[in-house]
Amino acid sequence: MTDFWNDFPTVKKRLEAVSAEMASTVRSAGFPLAAELARVVESDGKMLRPGFLLLAAEFGKPGRAADLAPLAASIELLHIATLIHDDILDEAPLRRGEPAFHVRNGVKEAVLTGDWLFAQCFRLASAFSTPENARRFALVIGIVCSSEIRQDLDKFRYSKSVREYLRKIAGKTAALFSLAFTLGAVEGGCDPGTVGRLRRTGYDIGMAFQVIDDILDYESTEGIFRKPVGKDISEGLCTLPLIHALERDDGRLAALLENPPFDRPAVDRIVRLIRESGALEASRGIARRYTERALREIEGLPDKPVRLTLRRVTERLLVRAY
Repeated sequence: MTDFWNDFPTVKKRLEAVSAEMASTVRSAGFPLAAELARVVESDGKMLRPGFLLLAAEFGKPGRAADLAPLAASIELLHIATLIHDDILDEAPLRRGEPAFHVRNGVKEAVLTGDWLFAQCFRLASAFSTPENARRFALVIGIVCSSEIRQDLDKFRYSKSVREYLRKIAGKTAALFSLAFTLGAVEGGCDPGTVGRLRRTGYDIGMAFQVIDDILDYESTEGIFRKPVGKDISEGLCTLPLIHALERDDGRLAALLENPPFDRPAVDRIVRLIRESGALEASRGIARRYTERALREIEGLPDKPVRLTLRRVTERLLVRAY
C-alpha cells in the first residue's frame, strides 16, 4: 500500500493482514491469471475502504476489528474489480502508473477477471458477515454498476447540473465508502445510532473524496497522480470542475468541447481554461463542505481514541495530492 497510513501504525499493521488475505484469495483458488491479478492486488493502493471498515469496527466491541481482515479484503477486492472494468470501459492504458490489466492480458480476460473477483467478494462477505450485510454488499454492487452505466451513457454530454453530478458520484463512489463504514460498524457490534452515524460519515467522505479526485485530474501532475492529467476530458466525462468552468465560460471552452474526441493539445487547452476559470477553487469548496459534514458526524461518535484517528484521516483526504 502507499504511505498514506504511515502515521497510523495500528491501522497499517491490520491492513497488512488484509493485504495478505487478498493475496491468499487470489493465489489459492486456482485462477488462471492469478499471478497477473496478484500484481494488481499487491500494487500501491491507498486501501482506504478496508481501512475505514476497520476504523468503524473500533467504535464497537473491543478487539472485534482484529477479526475482520477477510471482510475488509472483500471490499477492497470489490473496489479492484470495479477498477478493472472501469479501465476497459474507459479504454485507459494505465492504472497506478503501470499498464492496465486489460492492456497486459486482453479485454475478454479482464472482463472475466473482474467477474471472478465479484464472486470472491460475495464468498468472503457471506462467510465472514451477517446475511444482512451480505445483502448490503449485493445492493451496493448493483448501485455502482448502474452509476457506471449512467456515466458511460452521458459521455461527451456536458451538463451544467451540479445536482446531477452529485447524484452520479453518490452511486459511483460514496455508496462504497458508506458500505465500508456500515459493514465495519455492524460487524464490530456498534449500537444502531452509531451505525447510522458511521454510515453517514462514509457517505460524506466518499463524496468529498470523489470531488477531490476530479479536481486532481486537472490540478495534479502525471508523475504524482499516476495517470494522465485531463483524463476525464479525454474520456468525455463531465465532472464538477468542468461544470463550474462552463458556468464561468466566455465561449472559448464551449467551442473547444464541440469537437470530440480531443487530441493532446486540445486537452491541454481545455485544462488550462478550467484552471484559469476559478472552477477548481469552487469545486474544492464543495469537497470542503462534505468534509465538514463528515467531521460533524465524527464528533458525535463515542469518545474513543479511534475518533481522533478517523478525524485526522478525514482531514488528510481533503488536502491529498494523489
